[in-house]
Amino acid sequence: MENYEDELLKAIDQDVRSHSEIVTKRVNEETDSLMDDQISFYKEGLKKETDTYLESELNDLRLYAATEASRAKMDTKKKLLEMRTSLMEDLMHEVKTELRAFVKTPAYADYMKKHLDDLQVSAEGYFEVRENDADLMKKILQEKGLKNEVRSVYFSIGGFRYVDEKAGMEYSCALDEKRKEQFAWFRDHSRFKLKEGNAE
Repeated sequence: MENYEDELLKAIDQDVRSHSEIVTKRVNEETDSLMDDQISFYKEGLKKETDTYLESELNDLRLYAATEASRAKMDTKKKLLEMRTSLMEDLMHEVKTELRAFVKTPAYADYMKKHLDDLQVSAEGYFEVRENDADLMKKILQEKGLKNEVRSVYFSIGGFRYVDEKAGMEYSCALDEKRKEQFAWFRDHSRFKLKEGNAE
């Protein structure tokens, strides 16, 4: 049986990639269409009036056309960014709901054990968990022959944090942090960002 966490992260990754491809495709289609329309419009007008315009007036028209095309492109990207943000918020809410259901399943204890297996625990280190996970964490530690302190802290979903102040080490498998990391990855790799005064 595949680990539930792996399946969940794969699902998040697939959703992130899917939304990234949709946004990128939509941006390219919209901007290409707008650019084609602008170029056709100004070419047609310039053909009829070329003989009557001075060179300076032609330069002004070219500058105006470029400014309008740039503004239209920025407006389109802003609208698509709003759409992407809305889709991402919906997805984040859905993932949070699934994670809250996950912490009520037996697979959640397996998730905690797997991450504990990845650690080198010292006697000075302590664990932080949600208050309603304290007993579960103590039981898992006992099964591993560990007697570290378990402290109750606020986690919005679940998981644990291991802190060894003496060694200057901190390790976290808090589910909400993992969820936020995935969406931060999506924001950083979606290839769709707006900069002040310029669009990418």
